Amino acid sequence: MHQAEIILNEEVARGIYLLRLRANKVAESANPGQFLHVKCTKGPHPLLRRPFSIADAHREEGTADIIYRVVGEGTSILSQKRPGEVLDIMGPLGRGFPLPLPGRLPLIVGGGVGVAPLLFLAKELNKSGLVGRAFLGFSTAREAFGKEIFETCGFSVELTTDDGTHGKRGFPTDLLEDFLKGEKKVQAVVYACGPRMLLLKVKEIAVSFGILAYLSLEEKMGCGIGACLGCAVKSAKGGYKKVCRDGPVFEAGEVEIW
Repeated sequence: MHQAEIILNEEVARGIYLLRLRANKVAESANPGQFLHVKCTKGPHPLLRRPFSIADAHREEGTADIIYRVVGEGTSILSQKRPGEVLDIMGPLGRGFPLPLPGRLPLIVGGGVGVAPLLFLAKELNKSGLVGRAFLGFSTAREAFGKEIFETCGFSVELTTDDGTHGKRGFPTDLLEDFLKGEKKVQAVVYACGPRMLLLKVKEIAVSFGILAYLSLEEKMGCGIGACLGCAVKSAKGGYKKVCRDGPVFEAGEVEIW
């Protein structure tokens, strides 16, 4: 556990906040796809910590970013926190994204706040001399974020919105499928995070085109260390995987998604 000072906590899109923490140990060791388990208050209520994907790690500055959506009591409380306040955090936790093999084109697919860990991934890929394409989806233009960061990392970016207010009307998986249909000989690896239906579609596309895909699952967690079994998902080989410890990133064939 760490005590992390809040450096900034600002709304970057409608209902979407960027929280920057002074957390040297996290900044030094975090990998894309890992998460922080955050206690939103000093008191006993709400009781459970909230898991948030790490959106960036500024190693020289000793800070780490998370991006979250206000959806309930815990995140509502978190959105009211101010610079200088301190949060109790655990992390970095979990298994992150592996870098692709040489010659593989990285294809990023993100939906909503699931874009957050993919920002960190794009920066690390860029540092390794790897760039690719990013397909991002949001409900509406006012909730879109991150496009400029991907572009700064050298990625070609396409957006969709459910209502057609920004980019194409539809879903980012439509863009992924269209790209692969037009580039049948491409050697690619897909990295995805977002709603369950997005991950299910990415898995179907990956199987159809015979390409490798890594999925970052979003599940409610109690302990964050594999003890409570609250985040268990079915393993493709039988039994269960713990998202907090065995994931949150899985190769698409490792787990069942429904």
